[in-house]
Amino acid sequence: MEKSSIHFENVKPTSQSHNLRQRTFDYVRKDLTKFNKSYGNMKPHPEVIEELKKIIKEKTGRSAQAKAKFLIEGVFLFKKDHTNAELVEVVNNFGKKFNVSLKELHIHRDEGHYDKTTNEWKPNYHAHLVVENINRETGKSVKWDKEDLSRIQDYFAEALNMQRGIKSDRKHLGALEYKVKKEQEQLDKIQNEKLAVHNKRTFEIQGKVFTEYFLKTLNSDEQKKYLEHLKKHPLGDEYFKILNKQEQEHEKQKSKTLKYKR
Repeated sequence: MEKSSIHFENVKPTSQSHNLRQRTFDYVRKDLTKFNKSYGNMKPHPEVIEELKKIIKEKTGRSAQAKAKFLIEGVFLFKKDHTNAELVEVVNNFGKKFNVSLKELHIHRDEGHYDKTTNEWKPNYHAHLVVENINRETGKSVKWDKEDLSRIQDYFAEALNMQRGIKSDRKHLGALEYKVKKEQEQLDKIQNEKLAVHNKRTFEIQGKVFTEYFLKTLNSDEQKKYLEHLKKHPLGDEYFKILNKQEQEHEKQKSKTLKYKR
């Protein structure tokens, strides 16, 4: 029997665009995206969070804490033969049973990976459940202890007719946390690559400007003094190694160009 699992995390800035497929992901098959389904109120998360902040102020007389969780997101697994109607019913009953306000349900059937050996598509059937973590009647946050979380795990396993997942999964990243982490790593990589290209060009320009200044402005004695200073500098050896390497690469490229012309 397939195992069930659900883990709740604070919504991330990228959660809604991910769930609505407003961006491209390498673990998503676009030809299967048409089988996804979203239900509920798709009002942007920042707008809902501002609403909840006002409710907290009105109901309690206090401003929301900086670490307050306004919207939380649970990712739960389901089986291939589960219908959308069945999943909606499971989620609605969950809201009633645990007295929480449901905002969004996103059913994803287009995620997975290809087996490295067989190249077979291995689907990852799961759904994202977004819940308001603030009670609009009281302005207080919803509190779940360990027993509540265990009961939630039990509920989804029973409702979906799946085997109960392990009791504690703290050592493993949840599906949502893993995806967000990977997306952030990709963004960081892109930003670092752009920064590296920018810095490289900046130093190239700076080097050309200094070389021109060095040759045209400084007299021979001043040039000699600078080179002596550079040799004694802690970074001098590294600088000359890089310079020599650049000259060697330039000579190789020049040689290839001459050979091609012949």
